Amino acid sequence: MSPVRPGDQDRHRATQQGEAPTLSPARRKRLLKTYGPAPSGYTTEDLERFLDLLYGLYSHISSPKALQEMIVSDPFDRSEQPRQLRLVELAAWLEAIIS
Repeated sequence: MSPVRPGDQDRHRATQQGEAPTLSPARRKRLLKTYGPAPSGYTTEDLERFLDLLYGLYSHISSPKALQEMIVSDPFDRSEQPRQLRLVELAAWLEAIIS
């Protein structure tokens, strides 16, 4: 097993628990096509930190069904009516961007 950087510990823990499966190349491509490329003004490191924060905020929810049903506003959409997406899709999109 490769060493885990300090900033990646939360994401690594979630991955080891099976909460965030590895993205296939086809799913990664589909997510990037659906939700777009990385938001402008954010570095990969910023997005990694945000993803770690996201996993930490929802780590108390143990039901995969509850996570699948959660709808959140896109935090990178600055319009009056930001787009709505499922929490798991937001996390998968961020994983696709930083991978």
